[in-house]
Amino acid sequence: MNLQTKKEDQVFVNLLTDAGFKAVYADPANKPLLINLLNTVLPDDVRVSDIVEYRDREQTPDTIYSKKTVLDLVCKDVEGNIFGIEVQKKVDSRLFSRCVFYAAGQYHSQLLAGGDYASLHPVFEIAFLAENYPHENPWHWDADHIVSHYTFAEKRTGEIPNPTIFIILAEIGRFNKTEEKCLTTRDRLFYWFRHANEFKEKPAWLDDPESEALLNATEIAAFTPEKKEIYDQDMKNEQDIEYEKSICYNEGREEGLAEGREEGREEGRRENALSTAKNFLAEGISPETVARCVGISLEEVKALKEKLL
Repeated sequence: MNLQTKKEDQVFVNLLTDAGFKAVYADPANKPLLINLLNTVLPDDVRVSDIVEYRDREQTPDTIYSKKTVLDLVCKDVEGNIFGIEVQKKVDSRLFSRCVFYAAGQYHSQLLAGGDYASLHPVFEIAFLAENYPHENPWHWDADHIVSHYTFAEKRTGEIPNPTIFIILAEIGRFNKTEEKCLTTRDRLFYWFRHANEFKEKPAWLDDPESEALLNATEIAAFTPEKKEIYDQDMKNEQDIEYEKSICYNEGREEGLAEGREEGREEGRRENALSTAKNFLAEGISPETVARCVGISLEEVKALKEKLL
């Protein structure tokens, strides 16, 4: 494996970042790659033949009950199925509930007032995870079983009366096969999804047509100047958010030590907290979470949110 050692020498995007994923899969020029990715993780009885619409990734607050959400990609296939896709570097206990919430927003937004419920199409919320999901029975999951499917079903019989909302978790972090063990196109896809940014050149063993197409699409040098500019800005925004989160964590630890410091420094910390809270709200994080993380009152957070709307 010819791996790179310096971040500035990065040759291929990291598909487990928002910026890297969007640069490849949200580009209509790479539609065949998106179709292949979807068909790799969808249930066997659901196949995508064509993508006919790339939708706005942002759901406005009035669409899903005053909470803004932003996904990495939202698209619609020729059958009317809707796919909301995101990548997650960190996994916590709130992930599944958030996926359901996002999917419910997409499902709800299909129907205008007075519309016919029969016109509703299934929504598939798909999360690609850099870490393992905390399953209740983790021994069911390994490198050959990293994709899980959830939907509404009758508990005793498993009957699904009508396809509505599906939650799909693809645990890329659980895929630990070596190059020699990647014998199928599925394995090769998951391998590159996890390791692309570690390579300095195209690995010769990924020589099947599907893999070659994906390698070409993830090569940063092949981006147009316009696409490279968007990718760089997305990467910067993502890094800024991570930095804000680290500040939030550090400030939380410092809070107990701050007693007795001069008033000026206290005011400075408060200004930083308010700035961090604004950034978190702009990313769609709930006021309750922001208040708990940043360390200011829920009322103050709600007031900040009103100013941002």
